Amino acid sequence: MKFDNIVIGGGMAGLSAALRLAEAGQKTLLMASGQSALHFSSGSVDLLESEGDPRAALPTFMAERPEHPYSKVGLTHIEASLDALQRHCALEGLPLFRKERNHQRLTPIGTLKRTWLSPETCACVTDAPAPDVLLLATLEGFRDFHPALAAANLATHARFAHCRILTGEIRLPQLAQFSRNPHEFRSADIARLFDKQQHDKQDLLTDLAREIGRMVKECGEPGCRHIVLPACLSLGLVGPRLAELEKRTGCTIKEVATMPPSLIGMRMQEALKRRFIALGGTFLTSERVLGARYNGDRVVGVHSQNGDDQLFEADHFVLASGSFFSRGLESRLRGIREPIFDADVLSLPERDAWAGRRLFDHHPFMGFGVKTDDQLRVLRGGKPLANLYGAGSVLAHYDPVKEGSGSGVAVATGWQAAGHILSGGLR
Repeated sequence: MKFDNIVIGGGMAGLSAALRLAEAGQKTLLMASGQSALHFSSGSVDLLESEGDPRAALPTFMAERPEHPYSKVGLTHIEASLDALQRHCALEGLPLFRKERNHQRLTPIGTLKRTWLSPETCACVTDAPAPDVLLLATLEGFRDFHPALAAANLATHARFAHCRILTGEIRLPQLAQFSRNPHEFRSADIARLFDKQQHDKQDLLTDLAREIGRMVKECGEPGCRHIVLPACLSLGLVGPRLAELEKRTGCTIKEVATMPPSLIGMRMQEALKRRFIALGGTFLTSERVLGARYNGDRVVGVHSQNGDDQLFEADHFVLASGSFFSRGLESRLRGIREPIFDADVLSLPERDAWAGRRLFDHHPFMGFGVKTDDQLRVLRGGKPLANLYGAGSVLAHYDPVKEGSGSGVAVATGWQAAGHILSGGLR
């Protein structure tokens, strides 16, 4: 099987690269090994930790870090990549919220996380004053969102000093089936039930609206019109469902990501996947790439767990296989290894130096990864492979947690890797 391009990895970096290539009319195959890190993410896109406009901080940040992936992409291309992501998501019915500076998104434990882009359904702090009354609610028996914990943490923020933060519990008899096994009572299980009932013309939304009305009435606060629910109402596009719920209740309703699996991240992956397929792309899932064949400094093809006799060939390749979590990098006794291409990897020789002594210390292993040249071409034996580009968390020289840059780097490097392919590898 021969393609113009093969992208390895179905997360944010791989999808960003694949979308740009497919939109340019390239015959593109995306090979995903299974669930990506998006299944465990908030669905927000971090650009850079900053109280103001992170774009203003990027030039100095990049000048101080010439090997950083952002430095190899450049400010203009970083902004273009994020604009492209917003456009693709909007076309799939998943509009993303942004301001001219980082906004704050509510986390499952009630903290506020600075970020650049968030789905419009998410509970975020905007320029508007905080409401006088806020109700955090969950579903009876649901263990992946605890309103009391979230309310206690949120109350410590000065922005909510005047706000009365209430908690509530929604009781739906339709969810009793999950009580037999709490391990099945997860956000995805609840969402499947809502989606099935909608498909079968059973109006579970009416019962939910009635329950919200009961909670609002029982809280004893006439001004209680702002409600936050755990993200579990749909596996698909939840915007229309929330809009209908707001219409029926007269309340403003937002959602917060739950403990994994995170439906908000899953929805983003599915939206981008749909967009890629609509553009003519081919998406293979559960197709873990194990190795490659070469002709000099060029990759000829890759083979998966189905056997090395089945070669997937292409003119260009993008390695967006993720970090340790996704097995894009492997930790061995003798060091860090990239398992598909045996690419050059940045690491430290002494294992004791890989991690800090305390949980919240700086951990050097977060910056480990594949080395690339200034065009994001992957290095092997100290030399770039002519048609293999790296993108996302498989790359070296950045710390996504410390910098608040993880998904931003994924989007920017995926988009830019595709750009180098489309321009023939030239700037």
